[in-house]
Amino acid sequence: MYGIISGIVDENHVLVKPFWEEEMVAVYGTEEQMEEIQFTLDCSKRERDTTSLIVFFDEELLELKQGEEGTGYGE
Repeated sequence: MYGIISGIVDENHVLVKPFWEEEMVAVYGTEEQMEEIQFTLDCSKRERDTTSLIVFFDEELLELKQGEEGTGYGE
């Protein structure tokens, strides 16, 4: 499932608003994924960019998926 990152919950979770859903969910990310997300969000703030960060995650496991799985994340 795809969603837009709304913020970082803690060192291993991001808050995601899934497309076509009403409620946000906390989604687990690996250390590497969280570093990439934090870097992207920091750059966005510095540049005053309003671009949304879209991710793909497993809706059952609530885990971010990797780019090599053809999800678009990290590609």
